[in-house]
Amino acid sequence: MTTTTYRSRYPQLAASAGDRPLADVECVVTLEVPTFHGHTKLTLRPGVVDAAAIELYGYGECAVLARALHLRTGWPLALVQLVERPYRWAHVGLLNRWAHVGVLTPAGHLLDIHGTRSLDQVVADYAREHDLQVTTCPLPTLDLLFHVIGESEELRSGWIDGSAIDPLTTELVGVFADLLIAQAEVAEAVSI
Repeated sequence: MTTTTYRSRYPQLAASAGDRPLADVECVVTLEVPTFHGHTKLTLRPGVVDAAAIELYGYGECAVLARALHLRTGWPLALVQLVERPYRWAHVGLLNRWAHVGVLTPAGHLLDIHGTRSLDQVVADYAREHDLQVTTCPLPTLDLLFHVIGESEELRSGWIDGSAIDPLTTELVGVFADLLIAQAEVAEAVSI
């Protein structure tokens, strides 16, 4: 009898899980910069899209998830920008600041931690939440995304190639990316 050793795509998470499913592993994520809602510590379970996962990847580390989605699929990144006036009375000088990022599916939908949504729905959701005009912008490369989000040049290559991202973080976001891509592929196949 020949025994084949199974190699997990997520070896650190698999080691933590032991005999349990990955979804039973609790991963505590501590953030240096709080999420939009002020959270600095969240407990996630790999592949479980719950309030903690939505808070982390919808309101804090969306660029990390978008990076994983983009690298797995090659789909262009989709930047959500808030358009505001520096002074409410000003008629010139609109400012754009990025608010969120996901990827654009082949059908033109945005894929992020919330799943697959139309761009119109994403714009409406952000406009309602921030009470500002909202636009979306496709970005074909991680380099352009990095430029827009404004991180330091020292981090650029390490963020793009992943060497500056903790391996456990890479595995955790990878589980969510794989799940979301599979769901998006099914959703788009059904809607054809």
